[in-house]
Amino acid sequence: MLRSMTGFGQAELKAPQGKFRVEIKSTNHKFLEVSSRLPGYLAEFEETMRRQVSQGIKRGKVLMFVSCPDPSIFSSRLSINEALAKEVFHKAVSVRKMLKLGRVSDDALLREVMRYPDVLMKDTTQNQPPVYSQRLSRALDAALKDFDRSRAREGAALLRDLKGRVTEIRRALGHVEKRIPRAAREFKKDLASRMKDFLRGQELDKERLTLEVAQFLKSSDISEEVTRLNSHLDGMEKALREDGELGRKIDFIAQEMTRETNTIGAKSSDAAITDAVIQIKSAIEKIREQAQNVE
Repeated sequence: MLRSMTGFGQAELKAPQGKFRVEIKSTNHKFLEVSSRLPGYLAEFEETMRRQVSQGIKRGKVLMFVSCPDPSIFSSRLSINEALAKEVFHKAVSVRKMLKLGRVSDDALLREVMRYPDVLMKDTTQNQPPVYSQRLSRALDAALKDFDRSRAREGAALLRDLKGRVTEIRRALGHVEKRIPRAAREFKKDLASRMKDFLRGQELDKERLTLEVAQFLKSSDISEEVTRLNSHLDGMEKALREDGELGRKIDFIAQEMTRETNTIGAKSSDAAITDAVIQIKSAIEKIREQAQNVE
């Protein structure tokens, strides 16, 4: 199934700790690039969530938003930052000596130390990893499924457009194939008329005329290019029925189609074929533009 690189998905999981909400959105990008906006207290889960995202998304610039309650508010245990407490204590004593202040009781110093930010903290090491990793994984999985549905819907629209472009190219190429023998007849007729005008009533050299027509047909023969272009169209239709990363493959086939079309345009001097070539090149360009949106 063809999928778009752009999409949006979201999910919300209700748990005793509160709501775990995840949003995922993506835009076009040559490779996979995942960035996230997580609260600081979820930093330890960021790499795990990135890996989970990369398992389901292969191309695109992906941005992930996560919100959930701070796990520390559910903790009933306290921990002491011993290093910080000692540093605050020694600095307080040093400052009082430097300012030549009177002796301060141990209780007063203790109150100053305990009031200092982050000396006394809630301990979440016992309940955060098992609870939050499971909740976040479930919420992210649900958001990824919603995101994938969004990409599939956009992919279906892209597929319809790409199939329409292929049909447009086949129609124009059919006109080219029908025009080839007629263009040769018209060239022969035009050349004969010009040779008669040049000879001014003298007998027309039919052998010379045949040779000129043969040389024209050889130099302007586009049958091989038409055959290869039809083959590329078959390859494009086959690719559109496949699964996986198709954006680069579609773009590569379109490049090959452009090469054959340019050669047809360069070889042919027929106005009707030139018009068809312009139409084909326009449709191929649209295919290449859309390929940038395909995963």
